[in-house]
Amino acid sequence: MCRLLELEICVKSDEINYDEERFFSNEQELIEDYLLALYRNGQIYSDYNLIHIEEHKYKAFVNAPDAESISEKYNNEYVNRSYKHLILQIKETDENILYYPGCNCETVPYYVLFCTSETGTSSPIVCGKCGKEIPLYKVPYLFHEGEHFSLINYQKIYAGVHELYMQSLSDRFTKTQLENPDSALNKRAFEIRKELENKIKKPVYLYLLRSFLNIKRDGKKIDSDKCPKCGKKLSECDLQIGLVKMLKCDDCKLITDKLR
Repeated sequence: MCRLLELEICVKSDEINYDEERFFSNEQELIEDYLLALYRNGQIYSDYNLIHIEEHKYKAFVNAPDAESISEKYNNEYVNRSYKHLILQIKETDENILYYPGCNCETVPYYVLFCTSETGTSSPIVCGKCGKEIPLYKVPYLFHEGEHFSLINYQKIYAGVHELYMQSLSDRFTKTQLENPDSALNKRAFEIRKELENKIKKPVYLYLLRSFLNIKRDGKKIDSDKCPKCGKKLSECDLQIGLVKMLKCDDCKLITDKLR
């Protein structure tokens, strides 16, 4: 459940020597560094707003996965490098209904790396049981990173490609990047999927888009019951995203739309 939070931020101006800092050279950069680090750590989403109230005092409005996500216990080293110079008061407003609710399952059988052009500001990982998002601050870091750089970067690239495809359905390059399991975009996705699985210690599947047109370039109809990667028969799964039922291949760790 996404929460809109109001942050009242006071800078400990007497304690800071900006000449000795590496990542910010003035007060505004300090606040921006803090908010950006929160976003990269999965504690807030990217669509935040910052207001300068008076000297050394600011107000930020942020969308957070839940009321707990901004707690200091979830801070990483990048958040703390700016947070240590701040005094923070948090006011919880209410649920932001423009975001989908998050996962509340006690046990998750498997996870899905799932992106569309609509998920550019939220989490690219969903629960395989309820189909709802897993906040990134609850997810381990990948590839020896200290924040969620790889996941967020992949999510942004996918969202851009998907948006371009949806705006121009005849574009072959974006269609190939999204639907071909061997495309450069999906090769990177499979790398992230594997790393996620190693860190989470539970199965992680990759969502692979299939065209609603259900037609190959030569005009032949796609066999919707076969895995687009290995060709084996897809199996039914309980996962449903929106109104769309999903099929999966356990060998390839791939989930895709159930085409009709």
